[in-house]
Amino acid sequence: MRKVTVRTLRLVALIGLAIVLLVDLISSLRVTGGLGLGIVLLIVMALAVGLTALVLMPEAAGALLRNKDLLLPFALTLVVGKLLEWISAAQFLGTTLKSSLPLRFISVSFPISLMFVLHIALAIAYATWMTAALLDFVRTGNSDPVRALSEVPKRFSRIMGLEFIGWVIVMVVTSMLLQLMPLMGGWALLPMAAFGVMWNFATAAVLPAGFAMEGGFWRSFRAGVGASLGYLSKWWLLLLVQMALLGLVFYYQSSSGGNTNVSWSVNVFWTGGYEDECRWYGKLAEVMHAPKLPLANTLLTLLFGGFAIAIKLAIVQRLQPTAPSPELTNS
Repeated sequence: MRKVTVRTLRLVALIGLAIVLLVDLISSLRVTGGLGLGIVLLIVMALAVGLTALVLMPEAAGALLRNKDLLLPFALTLVVGKLLEWISAAQFLGTTLKSSLPLRFISVSFPISLMFVLHIALAIAYATWMTAALLDFVRTGNSDPVRALSEVPKRFSRIMGLEFIGWVIVMVVTSMLLQLMPLMGGWALLPMAAFGVMWNFATAAVLPAGFAMEGGFWRSFRAGVGASLGYLSKWWLLLLVQMALLGLVFYYQSSSGGNTNVSWSVNVFWTGGYEDECRWYGKLAEVMHAPKLPLANTLLTLLFGGFAIAIKLAIVQRLQPTAPSPELTNS
């Protein structure tokens, strides 16, 4: 007899999200300005995501709308992530959780803390659970994510390795390309954008294709890259739209006093997992000198988190009928 039921998860997710949104609303009401930017961006992005879902992945979007329980892992992860943020704001616990040590990996250096480790572990557990739930749904039609929970401890290390490669390659290559800025100036951003597109194309299916592949980790990674490139024609446009909406390339032009100011940048990230951060919000808030509203930020995260799940579901659906290979059918 299962101790956890889908009804319990629904209740916890609904209560948790309600508390998160209420706290963010109260925090947003204390902020002066930024309301117009938050509302406009939410409307524009919601319309863009809806149109993309309708045109480029109607089957996946429809299946997700009819089987909303598939969104529970994401909702619960978001709630737990917010709880960690609130706990870290406490004086004693915050000091303990945020105390960091410098970590250098090849040419990349960044601080590592207990809070960082907890967020990474949470993200990996979520990616493992979500991938297992989507694979189970496509194979059997079962939308109860509780059934997939047993896969988390078994596949955690596999997904951790795949996500580690996905993000570390982004960090290292981006760091190397940034070193070209003194020589190439703004033109160095072009190879950075090209790399971001190519790497996301090459690893789009690495999680579902490598999830249960037998024969070792590297075989699973190769299977994931092979599936990503082999069936790229089935989802390349969908991935490109996702990257554009998340803010791979940011461009902003404004006029003041007869002068035209142009701001543009490239933000490289990995969409092979379940990326949900909209870079447009932070960049627009920066150039427009407007504060980011916590509520708008959370709503954008919910929007793009659901979008990422729908895209991954579309990838799994498009792999299954044409490639019933061991890496997708073993469990």
